[in-house]
Amino acid sequence: MKATVNVQEHILVWNDAALKIMDVRHIVMQAGEGVRPYLFPASAFLYVTHGSATLILDGNEHAAKRFYMLHGGKGTRLDIILTDESFHYYLIFYKASLPLSGVQHTLGHTDRQLPFRLQYGFIPLHPAILYELAERMLGEWLEQGRLERFHVKTLFYQFVYELLRQMDQQQVSVLRPNLTSQLIRYMQEHYAEPLTRETLAHTFHYSVPYLSKHFRRETGASIIDYLIRIRMNKAGALLQQTDLSLQEISASVGYADVSYFIRMFKKHTGVTPKQFKDESVQVAKGSYRPIIRLGSSIVPRRIRRYSVIRDDNHYQYSDKGDLLMYRSKLPVGITLLLCLTLLLSACSGPANTKGGTGTSTTQSPSVGAENNSSNAAIGNTTGSSEMVTYSAVNGDVQIPKNPQRIVMVAGAFTGHLLALGLKPVGTGDESFTSYTEGKLDDVANIGNDVPYEKIMELQPDLIVVWNDAETIEKLSKIAPTVAVEYGIPLREQLMDFGKMTGREEQAKAWIAEWDAKIAEYKPIVKRAVGDRTVSIFDSGSAKEFYAYGSFGRGGDIIYEEFGLKAPPIIQKEAIDSGQGWAKLSLELLPEYAGDYIFISGWTGDENAAPVFEGSIWDKLPAVQNNHVYREDSRGFVFSDPISLEAQLTFVVDSLTKTK
Repeated sequence: MKATVNVQEHILVWNDAALKIMDVRHIVMQAGEGVRPYLFPASAFLYVTHGSATLILDGNEHAAKRFYMLHGGKGTRLDIILTDESFHYYLIFYKASLPLSGVQHTLGHTDRQLPFRLQYGFIPLHPAILYELAERMLGEWLEQGRLERFHVKTLFYQFVYELLRQMDQQQVSVLRPNLTSQLIRYMQEHYAEPLTRETLAHTFHYSVPYLSKHFRRETGASIIDYLIRIRMNKAGALLQQTDLSLQEISASVGYADVSYFIRMFKKHTGVTPKQFKDESVQVAKGSYRPIIRLGSSIVPRRIRRYSVIRDDNHYQYSDKGDLLMYRSKLPVGITLLLCLTLLLSACSGPANTKGGTGTSTTQSPSVGAENNSSNAAIGNTTGSSEMVTYSAVNGDVQIPKNPQRIVMVAGAFTGHLLALGLKPVGTGDESFTSYTEGKLDDVANIGNDVPYEKIMELQPDLIVVWNDAETIEKLSKIAPTVAVEYGIPLREQLMDFGKMTGREEQAKAWIAEWDAKIAEYKPIVKRAVGDRTVSIFDSGSAKEFYAYGSFGRGGDIIYEEFGLKAPPIIQKEAIDSGQGWAKLSLELLPEYAGDYIFISGWTGDENAAPVFEGSIWDKLPAVQNNHVYREDSRGFVFSDPISLEAQLTFVVDSLTKTK
């Protein structure tokens, strides 16, 4: 049963809302046109002006004819089935949010974006007023002038007022959508496509961290794990009900590599596809051998709770903003090398306990670890064969009790190891910053990709990687592999690394020292800054730049630890939105500029400097008062303990130094 919201409560919400009009369109469709499903990039009103069609909003059908009004939130899926020769409608996109002191409590929820994602559809009793307002909004919007855009906003307020008035008269039912259900439905329909977290985030117009955290909070599973299970269930049904070949079934559920599909199927069902098919033939007609299921799509399992949910950092992105989801195939040469290594390890003597290149004959158990069934502890030079079960993002993994030769494919987390007094034997290129200078001597730089051969040569006893199923599957053949996920609060993330490496006491000691520093510096900084605002910028090109919330770049310290104020528009669009950042146009710079400005110097764009010059920039109060602080270290974008220690010094010195 779908939850509803009282219209009177909805009116209260709109009264406190801050609004921005994103687009106004008038669309004409003709019979015979191919109509693809469309996901709203922002909250939207759809107002029919001519013809009729069946409008399907996240699976809810609406028989829409002239003057039908429909509302859906960001990420809502719209399907249109024409039932007339032509169909005309307005689409009005907007962004809205509530202030921190708003009336969101009246709705009994903590998601301050929810009121503007509500769904409803009806024919107003007095449509002429709404029609006239929509027509005027379109005309003014097409003029593109600043005064006209402002007029559109005033007309939109009138439009919403009239709409709410008539909704109240007609007692229209308002439904709360469920983003998790939308995601699950989309994956169930598109599981055969090359879906990743970033493609889903792009499709639904949310950031990867927000989508991942929301989905895990609702289901207890990661998006990728859920997708794999959907694919395995579909594959099981095809094995039972058809005579398709393994190659055909593999391709139909999204795997071009049939051998990889077979391994994934066995991992999630306990049997090979052939065994599954053979056994299903023998069971009684109509029965079904269950694969691993999640039970309910939206009923949460027992998951960890955080006292603070923070936004994630950009370090998981490439220069173009794409998530580094490694998809490279494991070459045949590496497979042969792996076999040779296993053979040598079986024939070799005891491991070199002084950290030499000898290999241990001890192997990880082959059963009991769902995501590590094929792990072999190649290169375990700890001198100890004791293994423990570690509960990771990718499931329970058998790892050495005290790993010594760690390879950090997820190099942005290397600072967590260093804070615990450990150095990896190899790490990603992003680990090497001015903040870690001198701390990673003799550590191999494995680059930005996943160089399987190089990793094997390092003979790791533990590998730490981003949560990508294919990469984990391949690396698990080299050594126990643990996935880490961005978006975990600093203290909890460090404690996880402490458990992973047998150094929980060191983790507690670092946290205690960090808390003491924050307690010491916070009142000093608060006295220096007072109620003035702080902005964090990162340039992207000469025509655009970005403002950040708690998204690395000192934001974790400035906004979270110290509780300093952001300009209202950054608070709304970069922090309250859950996105963590906002893309800006240069003409809006004065609105985003705080009394103090921090600039992240490392952007990957050598031509970014012109953003921070010129007449607009020079007139900013922060510029005129010498309250602009630029940090060029690559580590400024990260949120690991070592980077945060350096950022703390920079932030405190910048905000408290005497002018």
